[in-house]
Amino acid sequence: MSFMIRTWFSLVALSFAAPLSAQEGPDDGSNADAIMAIKGLQLLDQRMNAIGYRLVDANAAYCDQKTARTGLLLNDVAQYADQKTARSALGFDGSIGITAVAPDSPAETAKLSPGNTLRAINNMPIDEIDIDDPQLSREQPVYRRIAAINRALEKALAENNVQLTISQDGINRTVPIKPVLTCLGQFQIRVSADRNATADGKLVSVSSRLSEYFLNDDEFAAVIAHELAHNLLKHRDKLDAQSVNRSFFGQLGKSAGQIKSAEIEADQLSVWLMANAGYDPQAAVRFWTRYGKEHGKGIFSASTHYRWKKRVELFEEEMAKMAKMQPVDGKYTPPLLVKMN
Repeated sequence: MSFMIRTWFSLVALSFAAPLSAQEGPDDGSNADAIMAIKGLQLLDQRMNAIGYRLVDANAAYCDQKTARTGLLLNDVAQYADQKTARSALGFDGSIGITAVAPDSPAETAKLSPGNTLRAINNMPIDEIDIDDPQLSREQPVYRRIAAINRALEKALAENNVQLTISQDGINRTVPIKPVLTCLGQFQIRVSADRNATADGKLVSVSSRLSEYFLNDDEFAAVIAHELAHNLLKHRDKLDAQSVNRSFFGQLGKSAGQIKSAEIEADQLSVWLMANAGYDPQAAVRFWTRYGKEHGKGIFSASTHYRWKKRVELFEEEMAKMAKMQPVDGKYTPPLLVKMN
């Protein structure tokens, strides 16, 4: 769930399921540039975690599948080439710690914060959690420990009985935490020079380069909501069941039409998800208008996607539907999710 640092490009200048940790480690020594890079990437993680949590929490009533969630994001310094620098930058006393806490989440209510080191889950020390589980065999060795810890935490949360032992500045404390049920969804920033965002059925991934392009959290939420919509609508499973080719050659023929239909649905649902979470759905119009004018065909404009002007029309059509509805507690029931229940 984490990636090594390749480069920090201009991420450090930015104002802010898996941390950015280990995409190639920082240079030797605890130098200022490496620490600044890690902190900049952590801020991206925090922003992604906050937006993702807000989207899945606000729309929980409309999702057919739910998961217990706390709003915290863990990180493992072992994923960095230079663990000393990583520990210093992240403020951890040990190897596993909290890198992000979503606002208005159970983790925030429990007064957990970035920099806390995780020592135990329900009195089971982190070091005793089994990382040789066959179900973790697909994970790269460097990621298996954090994957095993996240699995252990998810299991405890599902039983609604969680106490986390954490430490900060060498002082341990045990914190009870009560999860909430949200839509399914995992979120990560992927360090990459490409402008891209993807959904794999469970995980929403946004590249660091694309993250630099957002003017505000509303625009960031527009892209995350689109990818989350793919996962909530189970598009990957549906396309697989139809034997759709999602490779380069899938941009031709019958597969292209099926993929485009899924993209249209994701665009349609995205603005409902945004509105329910308190994000401005007009940000989707602003983002794609600006991006389309500046980059032309560029990203997301293969034959499997509408061009930006048509996408903007879709957003406006969906917002017009919402405008005719009477919201309940400030929220609108998304038609596409109703069909799934």
